[in-house]
Amino acid sequence: ANGGGEVVFPAGTYLTGTLYMKSGGHLHLSPGAVLLGSGDLADYPVTRCEYPSRTDNYTMRALIWGEGLHDIAITGSGVIDGQGALFHNNIAKAKEVKAAAEQYKQEGRYIPHEKYFNRPYLIRFISCRNVRVEGVTLQNSAMWMQHYLDCDFITLRDLKVFNHVARNNDMIDIDGCSNVIISDCIGDTSDDALTLKSTGARTTEHVVVSNCILSSHCNAIKAGTESAGGFKDIVITNCVVRPSSAKEVIAGRAEGLAGIALEIVDGGALERVAISNIVIEGTTSPLFMRLGNRARPPKPSDPKPLVGTFRDVSISNIIATGASMTGCAFSGIPGHPIENITLSNIRIQFAGGGPADITDVPEVEGQYPECTMFGTLPAYGFFIRHAKNVRLRDVELTCATPDPRPAIVTEDVEEFQQ
Repeated sequence: ANGGGEVVFPAGTYLTGTLYMKSGGHLHLSPGAVLLGSGDLADYPVTRCEYPSRTDNYTMRALIWGEGLHDIAITGSGVIDGQGALFHNNIAKAKEVKAAAEQYKQEGRYIPHEKYFNRPYLIRFISCRNVRVEGVTLQNSAMWMQHYLDCDFITLRDLKVFNHVARNNDMIDIDGCSNVIISDCIGDTSDDALTLKSTGARTTEHVVVSNCILSSHCNAIKAGTESAGGFKDIVITNCVVRPSSAKEVIAGRAEGLAGIALEIVDGGALERVAISNIVIEGTTSPLFMRLGNRARPPKPSDPKPLVGTFRDVSISNIIATGASMTGCAFSGIPGHPIENITLSNIRIQFAGGGPADITDVPEVEGQYPECTMFGTLPAYGFFIRHAKNVRLRDVELTCATPDPRPAIVTEDVEEFQQ
């Protein structure tokens, strides 16, 4: 009533269901404080999100929820633990999903799927402005760890994230947001780690990421999968990608999928992206770029999106070791090239030992984008297809064991400079 204030949790363990943030509210966890998510689904009320997006298909619950707020913060050196393993096999009944999402259906929006519906996010902020999450340890979410949707001015700093209890265990999802700073974070996740999405009509733009250490059984640094609004003006720098410490593989691969994955498959534009000073250990493919045509709209009532655009990407100062024999794919689709791609000062060591004479690489235009989607590539290093104005400068590709494939193969590429 007085415009907000600070709620402090001193040392101790606090069991809770959903906490609804208010504008001006500051949640602070003192050293030794543990905010523990309840294992009782009844403690997580179904909450309707006003902003329509593809994530309507997921869950309507979260441990910490805020929508339409301003000037909110979660800080301190304590722990927020979602106890996500307790929801691992908790599948919603079809009638429960239908009852909770009837209004979504009337509005032409996606309705939650039963395999997601009863797995709360840890943090979900929607259409908020001036958001700060700093210092805390976040662990064991039943779904994505943090989802920031349609927000402006976000600062995420000095977070430690461990998320290995279920599928869809992302570290950070920035979704249709602008003016975002992410720095000094350490994450180890079953699903994608640093994840930029655009599940609604809004672009994810003006994002700076720096000084992070990332591990994932899937993709460590990723823009894409859902991409309806696109990605613009993104800078990612001074990060380390290292193998996950988790031995059990719930999703992906033990070595991880892509170190860096950039994807536009649901319309939208990816442009003005600069990634630099990244060290990558392991992964299936250190680098992956894909323009596809899956064409999923933000709402089922929306028209099918046109093929998107992918241009003006600079990736520099990359050192990667221990990559698999698969190789790295950079591919558009016929008539829709990826454009203006510059790779400079790149050093990648691949496993080698691949098969000779791979000539048939499928187009799979509408398939889910992943660095494994084309199978083992005809190049042990870079396979570049349906591209225009690609520059490679000071690029060194090597194999740990002999490989009969060439280092680089190009198909339907205009203005290639090496």
